[in-house]
Formats: sequence, C-alpha cells, structure tokens
Amino acid sequence: MLVQKVPHYVDSVLTKEKAATSLQGGDVEVAWYTNQSNSQSVVHSHPYYELILPVSGSSVRYSVGGSVYDLHLGELIFFPGEVFHSGKFNITADTSERLVVQISADIWEKALAQSGLTERFWGSEPVILDADAVLQWDLRGLLQRMALAAGLEAPLRQAVEQCEVTELLLLFSHIIHRRHTAPPPSATSLLVAKAVAYLQANYTDPQLTVAQLARYTYTSREHLSRVFKEYTLESVHGYLTNLRMQHCRNAIAAGFSVLDACTASGFTNYSSFLKSFRALYGITPSEYRAALRQNKGAETSG
Repeated sequence: MLVQKVPHYVDSVLTKEKAATSLQGGDVEVAWYTNQSNSQSVVHSHPYYELILPVSGSSVRYSVGGSVYDLHLGELIFFPGEVFHSGKFNITADTSERLVVQISADIWEKALAQSGLTERFWGSEPVILDADAVLQWDLRGLLQRMALAAGLEAPLRQAVEQCEVTELLLLFSHIIHRRHTAPPPSATSLLVAKAVAYLQANYTDPQLTVAQLARYTYTSREHLSRVFKEYTLESVHGYLTNLRMQHCRNAIAAGFSVLDACTASGFTNYSSFLKSFRALYGITPSEYRAALRQNKGAETSG
C-alpha cells in the first residue's frame, strides 16, 4: 500500500514539537498521524503552508481567531502560513487518523508562479474543500504521492515536488471557483476574534493580563474566559502562554540566551517559565537549544 511509504506517528501532536519552525526534511513533508487519546495541539503558527485530511475516526475541531471549524472525514483543510490555529482531535471516536502535508513558502511561491494563477485563493482564514471534490479529484492520492518524492535525489526531487505543488494549486483554484468548499465556520464570536487579535499583537507585554483584556473588550473577566474557551479550545492564560512560548522558541533558535528569550517573550517569572516549558515540550529550554545546535552542526557537516 502506498500509505505504508508515508511516515507514521502514533499519539503525537505534530504542532506541539514543531510549531513555528521551518521544515527540517525539505520543501515538502508528508506524514500520517494516529491519535488514540483525546488530544489538543497548542495554539501556534508556522512559516509553511499546511494541509490536513482526516481519513478515519471522528471529526477534528480547529480554532482560528474567533471561529471554530469542524472538519469531517474526507474534507481537506488548508492553513496559510503564519495563521495562528489549534486543533482538537478524537472528539467522539476511539481513533483519529489524518494525513498531514506541509509545504515550504519557497516552493509554494515557485509553484504559484509556474501555475500562472493571477489570484490567490487564500487569505488569513483556512480553506476547506468538501469531501465530494476531494474524492473526485483524488486529492488524497496526490498528497500520498507527494510523500514518494522524498526518496528521490536532488535536483529531481525538487523538480517533482514543484510539479506536484503546482498541480495542487491548480486543483484547489479549480475546486474553489466551482464553489465546492465546505460550509463556513460552525461558530464565530466577534468578541473572541477581537480578544485574539489583541493577544496576538501584544503578547510580549509582561503586563498583559486577563483583566486588561476584559477591559479592552468591554466585558467581564468571567464572561470573556467562558466564551474564549468555547471558541479557541483554550483558556486565555493558556493561549497567551502558547503565544509567548512560540516566540521564546524562535528567540532561542535565533541565538538569544534562555533568560533573554524568556524576558523578550513577556514572561516575568523565570522559574515558572522553566516549569511550563518542560511541561509543554518535554525538555528544558537549555536542552532545546542544545538540540538545535546539534542539528545545525549535523547539517553543516553533512
């Protein structure tokens, strides 16, 4: 079976470990994920484009801004680069499986130029294709074939990947223009959208609190907390922590010391930050920095 050639991960939430980092294995990465427990990814964004296709189990719930999207079996969701989102898997079924494809911004732009498309079909919100269109154009087959290119030698791999991404772009555009997209968000809150936008713009401010956010949105702290959790799948404090953690990881990767990265990201208690980092990622900030240096050294020597 072709799927056997796709890297398979069990009970792993992709974005928890790789949020906001560039792709490590090339311009296109394809993986098959199986979750047997009710899991939730951290709030994150990343520089690459991401496509997710649930293939078995129950629907997957995604939160973007102040909206909630329920992705059903056979539907395909597309996340543009740098869009903050989180997902909750295995809502009702025993097992949730999904095919995930990540495409670097570099090859995406090259494929876009090659496609000849004059309009971008994406903005700051995800795009969902309905199950009938995904089946009709065998997009699952295309995504799985994209995994095979990883075994080719460069520059053949780069040429094949660019052709596959170009085909993907053209099919997406064709499907969208014929309105074969899934319904809009299952729920949207303008209040939460306003709160999320404020958090994303000000999360490095060490004085930012839930009370301040409630004042900004002209609502009570209790009401904001309840509605925010409903639409983002995360508490205000957890959402803010995730934004700061992503910023901190980027700062460490850029060469900042752990302490400086902590401070620059808006954390005020270093001890609490260290505990939160380990709880979230399973390693300490120093171990994370060492792993980055080791990977960089391996790439240089290779």
